[in-house]
Amino acid sequence: MNDTTSKKLNKRKLFFWILSILCMITIFYFSSQDSDESTQESHKIGRAIGHIVKKDFDSWTFEEQEEFAAKIDFPVRKAAHFLEYATLGTLLALAWFDELRKKRGNILVPFAVGAAYSVTDELHQLIVSGRAGQIRDVLIDSSGVFTGVLITTVIISCVKKISK
Repeated sequence: MNDTTSKKLNKRKLFFWILSILCMITIFYFSSQDSDESTQESHKIGRAIGHIVKKDFDSWTFEEQEEFAAKIDFPVRKAAHFLEYATLGTLLALAWFDELRKKRGNILVPFAVGAAYSVTDELHQLIVSGRAGQIRDVLIDSSGVFTGVLITTVIISCVKKISK
């Protein structure tokens, strides 16, 4: 590897480490919301989903729309957990990936970092008003990280094979 290639690699890694940290800060911000704020945010998403999947949603009363949003609140929240951590897993994989490393190292280290962050995030929620850290969320978050890392690693491997 020549010096120019090495500098590009280091810039790429730095860029994705910065994005990974920004993603962690965003997750921390959402986890810092008390239960009322968090519920309002997930209900906004629930109402947006209602507009997409229910033709007459606009004609419903606000209370009916809120009831719909409350009904789908659990899957909305869990999908958000999974997706934000899948994003983190992707960013960590891109920050850590090195073609000179064995595939296992390119998968295990970013997964371990993301899963560890998930644990700290749930511990953080124990001190936020109305929130609770849950093992189930750690499992959802960690599966999101693993999915992001795995998909990213597979795509990188495919691109490398195609380009050769």
